[in-house]
Amino acid sequence: MHVIYISTLIRSVISLHNLINNKISTKEIEIENTKREEELKKKKEEESRKKVEEALKRAEAENDGKPKDLPQ
Repeated sequence: MHVIYISTLIRSVISLHNLINNKISTKEIEIENTKREEELKKKKEEESRKKVEEALKRAEAENDGKPKDLPQ
Protein backbone atom coordinates (compact mmCIF):
# COMPACT_ATOMS: atom_id res chain seq x y z
CA MET A 1 0.00 0.00 0.00
CA HIS A 2 2.79 2.40 0.88
CA VAL A 3 4.60 1.65 -2.35
CA ILE A 4 1.65 2.82 -4.43
CA TYR A 5 1.32 5.99 -2.37
CA ILE A 6 5.04 6.77 -2.64
CA SER A 7 5.14 6.06 -6.38
CA THR A 8 2.12 8.30 -6.98
CA LEU A 9 3.67 11.04 -4.89
CA ILE A 10 6.94 10.82 -6.83
CA ARG A 11 5.11 10.98 -10.16
CA SER A 12 3.23 14.05 -8.99
CA VAL A 13 6.40 15.80 -7.88
CA ILE A 14 8.11 15.02 -11.19
CA SER A 15 5.12 16.32 -13.13
CA LEU A 16 5.09 19.51 -11.10
CA HIS A 17 8.81 19.95 -11.69
CA ASN A 18 8.31 19.55 -15.46
CA LEU A 19 5.51 22.12 -15.42
CA ILE A 20 7.70 24.62 -13.62
CA ASN A 21 10.57 24.06 -16.04
CA ASN A 22 8.20 24.53 -18.97
CA LYS A 23 6.92 27.80 -17.54
CA ILE A 24 10.46 29.09 -17.04
CA SER A 25 11.52 28.22 -20.57
CA THR A 26 8.38 29.80 -22.02
CA LYS A 27 9.05 33.00 -20.09
CA GLU A 28 12.65 33.10 -21.37
CA ILE A 29 11.46 32.68 -24.95
CA GLU A 30 8.95 35.52 -24.52
CA ILE A 31 11.68 37.79 -23.18
CA GLU A 32 13.95 36.97 -26.13
CA ASN A 33 11.15 37.64 -28.60
CA THR A 34 10.34 40.96 -26.95
CA LYS A 35 13.99 42.01 -27.19
CA ARG A 36 14.11 41.05 -30.88
CA GLU A 37 10.93 42.98 -31.60
CA GLU A 38 12.31 46.06 -29.85
CA GLU A 39 15.57 45.83 -31.80
CA LEU A 40 13.69 45.51 -35.10
CA LYS A 41 11.49 48.46 -34.20
CA LYS A 42 14.53 50.60 -33.39
CA LYS A 43 16.20 49.61 -36.66
CA LYS A 44 13.09 50.48 -38.66
CA GLU A 45 12.75 53.84 -36.90
CA GLU A 46 16.41 54.60 -37.54
CA GLU A 47 16.11 53.66 -41.22
CA SER A 48 13.02 55.79 -41.68
CA ARG A 49 14.69 58.71 -39.91
CA LYS A 50 17.68 58.42 -42.25
CA LYS A 51 15.40 58.33 -45.28
CA VAL A 52 13.61 61.47 -44.14
CA GLU A 53 16.91 63.26 -43.53
CA GLU A 54 18.17 62.25 -46.98
CA ALA A 55 14.95 63.46 -48.60
CA LEU A 56 15.25 66.80 -46.81
CA LYS A 57 18.85 67.16 -47.95
CA ARG A 58 17.87 66.39 -51.54
CA ALA A 59 15.02 68.89 -51.38
CA GLU A 60 17.34 71.59 -50.04
CA ALA A 61 19.92 70.80 -52.74
CA GLU A 62 17.27 71.07 -55.45
CA ASN A 63 16.17 74.46 -54.12
CA ASP A 64 19.72 75.83 -54.04
CA GLY A 65 19.91 75.41 -50.31
CA LYS A 66 16.75 77.39 -49.67
CA PRO A 67 14.28 75.43 -47.54
CA LYS A 68 10.70 75.49 -48.72
CA ASP A 69 8.01 77.13 -46.66
CA LEU A 70 5.99 74.24 -45.36
CA PRO A 71 2.30 74.74 -44.64
CA GLN A 72 1.47 74.50 -40.98
